[in-house]
Amino acid sequence: MLPYSTPNHDFAFEQSVIGMAIVSLDGTMLKVNSALSDLLGYSQQELTAGAPQEESIRKLLHQVVQNARTAQDHQQSVTYFEYTYHHPSDREVYLSVHTRVEHDMEQCPQTYLVQFEDRTLLRHVMKQLELNEQKLHEEENSYLQLLEGLPLSVLITKKGIIHYVNPATLRLVNAAHPRDVLGISTDVIVDVSYHNELSKRRARYVESGEIGSVNYLIRCLDGQKKMVTGFTLVINYEGEKAAVNIFKDITEQRMEEDRVMQSEKLTTAGQLAAGIAHEIRNPLTSINGFVKLLRSAERSNELYFEIIESELKRIELIVNELLVLSKPQGVHVSGPIDVFAIMEQIITLMKVQAALKNIEIIPHYPMVPVFVQGEVNQLKQVFINLLKNAMEAMNQGGTITLDILHNAQEVQIIVQDEGVGMTQEQIQSLGQPFVTTKDTGTGLGMMITKNIIHNHGGTMNVESIPDHGTTFTIHLPAL
Repeated sequence: MLPYSTPNHDFAFEQSVIGMAIVSLDGTMLKVNSALSDLLGYSQQELTAGAPQEESIRKLLHQVVQNARTAQDHQQSVTYFEYTYHHPSDREVYLSVHTRVEHDMEQCPQTYLVQFEDRTLLRHVMKQLELNEQKLHEEENSYLQLLEGLPLSVLITKKGIIHYVNPATLRLVNAAHPRDVLGISTDVIVDVSYHNELSKRRARYVESGEIGSVNYLIRCLDGQKKMVTGFTLVINYEGEKAAVNIFKDITEQRMEEDRVMQSEKLTTAGQLAAGIAHEIRNPLTSINGFVKLLRSAERSNELYFEIIESELKRIELIVNELLVLSKPQGVHVSGPIDVFAIMEQIITLMKVQAALKNIEIIPHYPMVPVFVQGEVNQLKQVFINLLKNAMEAMNQGGTITLDILHNAQEVQIIVQDEGVGMTQEQIQSLGQPFVTTKDTGTGLGMMITKNIIHNHGGTMNVESIPDHGTTFTIHLPAL
């Protein structure tokens, strides 16, 4: 079973009428459903048996990875493109490909969830409409007959007013007769929440003559709401310019996507709960055993009490960090915050503790105000956590250096220690609950730190060499 998969998730994945795949970051299909197997013309085993030899599939997966990486560079989690696929039966299949970046628990990209939709029919209709556009005024009756038989919803509008609908459109908007729809504005059909998108499309057509594809939330005549996707072409209709709008109902598809996402959230919550139960069960088992020993012993043993006290403190630590994690981590903006002032306060706070461990904290930044937007106490918690981690990694003493770099776009806070360092595997697991490099740690402190930085619109990079130290670099948007 793949990470974050559950029986419900797997069921929704397998039963989807849309081709779906889980793709690795390097472009290998890890899992596909039967709908995708039928769509691409290869068995599920052939598609997941490694890098396919068929050139069209290799190019398709390469395009998925390239678009996903570009989207990540622009801080986007979802990307879309269209692709012409050469089917083994020697025909062309036009695919609409939606890719969503799936992250692990520390918000690092893990896999791509990719949906492949067969838009061959839509493409053929579009080509047919383009070929017929010049002859439409001569063959208008034949053209309307074609539209009447289409399973897709088609409506023709002039200046936003509906002049024609086919039977599929009547079914889409739950209308009994064309007269229920003809003559009304598309503003009535398109939900008010999408009126801004509707206005943008109209303005784009006025400026460049382009309309393009679109997704709309529509309000049916009986009040029901549906999600549709489609495209628009400009034609001559009844001697005037008009817009032919072709739409497909994707309400069920969106509901299915929501079900899959909800399933993933429940899986993550279940994994966290299992980790909590495991971490607390161990000290409770120890406490229970030593209580039994004390009951059977003729005299009290001070060592038993020390072990029990130590285990109780560990449970308290886990519970306290979970309480912090459970609090809403949204940024409650208190105004501009001077990062330099915060760092000076924290250095003063931590100097005594550092001196006891023969550690020197050295600031390497100019003593001038550097401002970011955020919540003071949360950012203090981030910097305290990083300094505490640095000191706990330096058993033999040493130096911790702090740097603040800034430009018009961002502020960088760099914490560098001379501690034991970490392997690449340990760096990748940072921020996962109950995964830690410390003997008595829980991993929740780093998880909280990463959440706070993320909620402030920032990122954190980690570089480390075993036995040579670690460097944490925090990037925050500058005011």
